[in-house]
Amino acid sequence: MMATPEFLKPSKTFYLDQIMVMFKEQLYSSVLSFGSVALNLGERYPENVSETQQVTILIMCGDSAYFTHDYARAESYYRKALQLYKSLSKGLPKECIPEDSNDVKYKLYLCLMQCKKPKEALNMLQSIPAKSRAVRTNMALGKLYMQNGMERAAITSFKEVLRECPNSMEAIDSLISLGLRDTDLQVFFNHKLNKMPCSEWFYNWIRALHQLFLRDYPSALQILNTLTDHTPLRHNRYMLHTLSLAYTLQGNYEEAVGPLLMCHRQEPANMHGMDLLAFLLWSQKKLFELERLAQRLSEVNYNENRPETWIALGYYGLLVGRTQKGVSFAQRALTCTGTKSFEALVCKGYLLLENKKVQDAAECFRDAIQLCGNRFEPHNGLVNCYLELQRYRDASTIANFAMKKLGQTPRVLTMCAQPLSKDPLNFSKAKSYLDKALQLDKRHLPAVLTLTEILEEECHYDIAVQKLQEYADGGTTGSQVHLRMAHLLSKMSSDDKAADHFTIALKLDPSNRDAREGLNRLDPTANRNTGVNEASQVTSYDIDVDNLDVDDDDDDHDLEGVDNEMDPGIWNAQANF
Repeated sequence: MMATPEFLKPSKTFYLDQIMVMFKEQLYSSVLSFGSVALNLGERYPENVSETQQVTILIMCGDSAYFTHDYARAESYYRKALQLYKSLSKGLPKECIPEDSNDVKYKLYLCLMQCKKPKEALNMLQSIPAKSRAVRTNMALGKLYMQNGMERAAITSFKEVLRECPNSMEAIDSLISLGLRDTDLQVFFNHKLNKMPCSEWFYNWIRALHQLFLRDYPSALQILNTLTDHTPLRHNRYMLHTLSLAYTLQGNYEEAVGPLLMCHRQEPANMHGMDLLAFLLWSQKKLFELERLAQRLSEVNYNENRPETWIALGYYGLLVGRTQKGVSFAQRALTCTGTKSFEALVCKGYLLLENKKVQDAAECFRDAIQLCGNRFEPHNGLVNCYLELQRYRDASTIANFAMKKLGQTPRVLTMCAQPLSKDPLNFSKAKSYLDKALQLDKRHLPAVLTLTEILEEECHYDIAVQKLQEYADGGTTGSQVHLRMAHLLSKMSSDDKAADHFTIALKLDPSNRDAREGLNRLDPTANRNTGVNEASQVTSYDIDVDNLDVDDDDDDHDLEGVDNEMDPGIWNAQANF
């Protein structure tokens, strides 16, 4: 009988070869369909699709499912590959096994994070032996350890990253935030960075981060401003973000806005730091800029898998008084990734506090403190929760804890005074905190307002008015100072002077109801003379957030049919959510 020619014999690697070609050409759907056939045939005819080939096919199918965002399916493929890999590793030489199982475990970690299973993801990475962990594995472990408050383990992981990649700015930033000094880091890159041209910026940047950790904000800002002033790094988004963060930590929100706005204008597709920008715009009541930011982020975040857009929308809802919708957006920001977002927690906390859901808000602020204890906002939010519950002693305890963590800055000292200002027995102690705050910064408005509240309770109206007048004489003032002064003057029966300050407050803030009501109380005809029309309280860029159909159920969101008279495009990116 004549032997069959070689070119007519079935190839034992045909299925694997074809799948590899399709995978190389990124035909992922074809890989998944043809791969499933090959795997089924391999179960029945292992001589045509061997077990070692099946492992490779399973991994390529998992990669294809991951690239097409089918993360649960990818997880299933990777687990099957890992299971088959284990059985093969017992009976075959190492060189015959197609792929390192540690690489499959890292891919499983990526899927588990996408499927919102951070605990399982951490366990998967921890199952990789320490000596076999790649740089990417140590970086991922470091982040997860930080998320779970495991600081020592996080430091070890980030140090391992720097041994191989001494220029990893993310690892350096994380290590300094965990307490390592700049001198402690020198061992990782002293010899490896000798060939770096223009290396001065790198060491200055590390010094700036260290000064931030030490809460020496003026020194950090001086270094960062030098780096971003008339140098090639003046438009670098990472340096600008660090500069904005430094201003935020200092409490100078007004200056913090500028660098991030510059980032956004130069690189509109950039999402990094835009959640912080949304918070800053909300804190400064910049409604128009916040609306435009949310609109642009909605266009960029077409996969809806980044929290920055939802955070911007949440703060927008908070600013326009649509807090229930805002809570839904903030919750979406927390669930769109496998890790918790600090900015999303703070945003949701403020929204829940505004909705009088104080216990839930307190829980958000506690989680935020665990993630980033060096930020003032969650500490202040938690104190406000206890003040709302009239648990002044607990509020004072939280404030004192924050002072140990953040230092004796004007806003921290003022926060410590606020719970004490609610009890006449603690007025003297509260005033001592406020006096110290004003010694550090005589223009710190919250300290001035809190001090005048105490003086009012003590019926020292004249001294309170004097304090406010000194503040007004020292520079530009907002409506709050004049409103407060008018309130005190009316108690002193100085109606004419009180009316003047109500009028000034109303001109500075035409939507201020307290100023309008106070003025009407003193002179019912005054409203006609202020030149302020009620209609001016509604700006041209108001959005009807009530029409943003976001259900409270996280699994069923639908924003179709949204009506936005100003610019419907801000919500169009969410239509399929």
